[in-house]
Amino acid sequence: MVQLYVWMASWQMECCGTPFREGSEVSWRLGHPNLAELGWIDTVLHDGIAATIDAVEDHHGDASAPLTAGTVTSIATLHSRSAPEPVAGSGLMASVVTAEKWNDDVEGRHISGFLIRILTPN
Repeated sequence: MVQLYVWMASWQMECCGTPFREGSEVSWRLGHPNLAELGWIDTVLHDGIAATIDAVEDHHGDASAPLTAGTVTSIATLHSRSAPEPVAGSGLMASVVTAEKWNDDVEGRHISGFLIRILTPN
């Protein structure tokens, strides 16, 4: 069994996503993370999380990428501020049981996305 740390941008969920919860079986086309594209996460959180992301869920990515099946073991939301660039230190992570399609702002921060751990058989 392999545990993967997956990033899902909020717009991906809002556009084409299906809500899921801890314990859900998922099957996603996962892409390789691009640290240059995910570096803003470290800007808003100041903690090096971007480098720990194993994969990115992207409904609009490479349609030929193989499906990765697994069980969701944890979900965290990331809310942050932008002005229009990500505001340093403005990130707020919260553990949740369910990833919803639509998410409210938290303390003036907009939903940025989800950090998800999935357990895969391979």
